[in-house]
Amino acid sequence: MHTAAKVLLILGTVVTVIGIVGFALGAGQIDDLEDSWNTFEYENATNGTIMIEDLDGKGDVGLTFWVKGVYEDKDGDGTWDVCQNTSVTITESPEVNNSWEWAELLDGNFYNEVQANQECDANDKNTNYDRENKGLVKIGRACWGCYEGNVSFESNQSVWVTYEEKVGEEIAEDGLLLVLGFGLGGGGICCGILFLIIGGIMALTMKDNKAQDMMFTPPLDNQLVSPQAVNKSVTHMSQPDFGKPPQGGL
Repeated sequence: MHTAAKVLLILGTVVTVIGIVGFALGAGQIDDLEDSWNTFEYENATNGTIMIEDLDGKGDVGLTFWVKGVYEDKDGDGTWDVCQNTSVTITESPEVNNSWEWAELLDGNFYNEVQANQECDANDKNTNYDRENKGLVKIGRACWGCYEGNVSFESNQSVWVTYEEKVGEEIAEDGLLLVLGFGLGGGGICCGILFLIIGGIMALTMKDNKAQDMMFTPPLDNQLVSPQAVNKSVTHMSQPDFGKPPQGGL
């Protein structure tokens, strides 16, 4: 097999294997994305303390509170019943960045919010089913614009708490790995298969290097003989002497 064909076949195999591994790693990030999205600081809890990191020192978007239930307004007062039935109190919070809108007024406390600026108003557009797979609905937030520090809460019924910036960072990391895995993995598989195809064609069409490198040696019978060798092989005959008749006879 020609050397170039061997190189392409080996390279194609290696690149294809690497591509398959990368693709598999990318596919594995799908589950990690779901896990990151469903990361809770507290689950089914009535109290707890969470550390706000505020890595950039400019304030943090804070925490989101969820409860088991559905959005309904049975008493018809214009407010979702899950919000009326749940009372969350912030007992400790760090300072807030007063340059954030409403941050000074809220002062790190809990406030009802389903969609922005709609509090818990009972209308079809004011719903949040982002974690519907766990049977949870959003009822509010706390520590809007908080700097680094501890946030402690108490609730009259079980709540689930997510730390939005932390969830966002984990999703961003998992998403990047997902894109890289699928992108590089898919590209590796395509390139590897292309190399294998080209290498296979070359293996079938190109002659072996050894056959090309062999020197043709003519048979010994066809080798040229030097003039000197010819001269040496000529038989020297003496010229007959007609003055002396042959002796002997009858």
